[in-house]
Amino acid sequence: MVTVWIVAGAFLLFRGVPGVLALWRSRSWTGSECAVVDVRPPVTYAYRVGGDEFTGRRKTFDPGPGLGAAVSDAGRNEFVSGQVLWLWYDPQDPRASVLRRSASVSMLLVALGLTSFTLAIVALFSGDAP
Repeated sequence: MVTVWIVAGAFLLFRGVPGVLALWRSRSWTGSECAVVDVRPPVTYAYRVGGDEFTGRRKTFDPGPGLGAAVSDAGRNEFVSGQVLWLWYDPQDPRASVLRRSASVSMLLVALGLTSFTLAIVALFSGDAP
């Protein structure tokens, strides 16, 4: 069982840590307006930085196209073509942008990964591990 907890913990951390780190780095990003160009998943938005125009597709810092996006249609009508939204972009690399500076799924994955490692460590040091 300890091996399962270690492998599961490593996998969960592997999936969650990049989003949490991206969220942390985005604290210095600049906010700006953007316009929705295409509403098909993933949503595409266009924005200007100085005289240059960029497009982006990232909604959050969570892994994948939105974990559970295939399971639920809850956010399907969330965006309308031409809709004006607020986004965050990296002033050092304006091509990097996100609509919401959030990583709730990533934080959950990190918490579950750390919990899994904790269970493995407790089992190892309690003498219950084979």
